[in-house]
Amino acid sequence: MDYVAALRVFQAQTQNVRSLDQAIKQINRAINHSLRVNDTTAAAVQTKTLVLVFSAWAEARFSKLIHTPHGFELDEIRQIKGVYRQFGLERGWDKCLELALRRVFASGRTGEIPNKRQQISRIIKTYIVEPSLLRNKIAHGQWKVALNRDNDAQNADITQKLTDLDIIVVSIWLEAYEFLARIIEDLIESPNKTFRRDYWLHLSELEAFLAKSKNWTLQAKIASLKRKPTRN
Repeated sequence: MDYVAALRVFQAQTQNVRSLDQAIKQINRAINHSLRVNDTTAAAVQTKTLVLVFSAWAEARFSKLIHTPHGFELDEIRQIKGVYRQFGLERGWDKCLELALRRVFASGRTGEIPNKRQQISRIIKTYIVEPSLLRNKIAHGQWKVALNRDNDAQNADITQKLTDLDIIVVSIWLEAYEFLARIIEDLIESPNKTFRRDYWLHLSELEAFLAKSKNWTLQAKIASLKRKPTRN
């Protein structure tokens, strides 16, 4: 791959992300309608569908991120994609973060790297890696009851998470993922000029969002939806 090919991948994935954004909006509308009319069965099915579309969106968004123009070098892109293919999502994101933070290392601010990496890695694990395990169960047909890795027994913990899954949970995944992508983009596009300003801005916004969203409930959302006037 050369830089022209990388740009074409970026452009293709930009279109894919936009298309998936529209799909997510349409499914969200369908879920909101189902919740408003108390059709919990439809809302549950639509939420599982949203999870699968989110999974597609997340892959396209990650690919767009690592092919960002004037971002990673070609060899860095190859490294990230190689780790992602061989070891999966968590290691792929870790490699992406590792290489992005080297830009800060090159600028001489080595003391900041361990804390920043630990801080971002913790969020990646909670809001990207752990949800991916749930998405995988759904993608393999385990919509109601989850099985263990060997598929020879039930997994009670994941089954409970499937039960608790709703539009609030998936909305938080989406927002956290987008914030994390912006933080990586800050690192790779201009680590010396705007990294401090934009990194702290986006991370502070993300942490504020995560703190606020802890108080969100499906019941409160349903109540809010029912207060809105009905469209003819």
